[in-house]
Amino acid sequence: MLFLKLAYRNIFRQKRRSFFTILSIMGSFVLCSMAIGLVYGTYGKVINTFTSGHSGHIQIHANGFLERPSLFKNIKDFDSLVSVLSKHEEVKSYSPRVMSSVLSSLGEKTTGAKIFGINPSLESRTTTMNQKIDHGRFLSDEINNDVVLGHALAKILDAKIGDSIILMTQAADGSMANDSFKVVGIFKESSDSMEARHIYMNIEYAQEFLVMGRRVHEIALSVGNFNEAEKIAEALSRELKDYDVSPWQVIEAEFYKAMKADQTGIWINLGILIFIVSIGVLNTVLMTILERTREFGILKAIGTRPRDIFIMVVMETGMLALVSISIGLIFAILINFKLSTLGIPYPMPIEIGGMALHHLYSEVTFFNLWIPALVVTLSSVGVSIIPALRAAQIVPVKAIRSA
Repeated sequence: MLFLKLAYRNIFRQKRRSFFTILSIMGSFVLCSMAIGLVYGTYGKVINTFTSGHSGHIQIHANGFLERPSLFKNIKDFDSLVSVLSKHEEVKSYSPRVMSSVLSSLGEKTTGAKIFGINPSLESRTTTMNQKIDHGRFLSDEINNDVVLGHALAKILDAKIGDSIILMTQAADGSMANDSFKVVGIFKESSDSMEARHIYMNIEYAQEFLVMGRRVHEIALSVGNFNEAEKIAEALSRELKDYDVSPWQVIEAEFYKAMKADQTGIWINLGILIFIVSIGVLNTVLMTILERTREFGILKAIGTRPRDIFIMVVMETGMLALVSISIGLIFAILINFKLSTLGIPYPMPIEIGGMALHHLYSEVTFFNLWIPALVVTLSSVGVSIIPALRAAQIVPVKAIRSA
């Protein structure tokens, strides 16, 4: 208790210096919190966008399908897989899909595309695909030749609602599949250039078109938290040994690698910022020690132990750090909350791993508050150890004479 009183009094003996030290530590804490919040908040929104928009959090395929997609690499026992998935509470919903590359044509215009056969009801529970319609409507559960086109594909073909497009591809039995399909909907413009050339139709009609029977190529799963996808995928893969169970980190491997590299860069930048602030704190503590040399000499002359002087100096710096973080906490929460709703728009969209970033968004979490608080406190207290040791080793006679 005595050390606390002494530390408190010593802090306010030099109010101006203490103020600027508190300001620098507080600024470092707030900037660190903002940086972490923006990185994890922005990527969190992007991950949520593509996992809930199309890919799902986890996907199940036949072995080797992701590396080399093929019409003939498919899941034959879909019903038995559903019985396994129903036992896992973490799996909130699932959606089976069939897919194939096709040649699409309308009038004199022809281009390549990719068809997805989906179950509209199950897909709407697993992804937000039904909410991305720009013109027309989404697919119904009725088994018919209705299709919904990606924005870019509709633009290339100059397709409008009600038009009939011709699709041609190879069927699973080796024959040539071709049919006419009615355009009932067009998706909004997508940041994913590949997704913008997709065609969606009813899964049962797609299976008949591709002569696949009950077989499917992919099962997309939705879980409660995308951060748990890897753990859940690992648990499922132990039961489904004959299939590839891939979390979104594998499905969107290019984006995931780019994200991890960017996050590593942010941590390096934060380390540099903390280092600069620590040098400032070190300079402040050293100046304080020099000014109080005579005081420390007198304290040692009257019997104060070196350990007590060491504790007092370190405690003063710790109190400065705690005051700084207490004040900075208010600013950090307010700024991160504001940025989580408004965001910071990019002048031009930035593409990372195939995903376009239009805004930087922050988030208010325990992680982006306690990590900066811990790092700033430890670094501030850590740099005070050397000056504190110097103060503890002062020779009383020399210290008193130097005044």
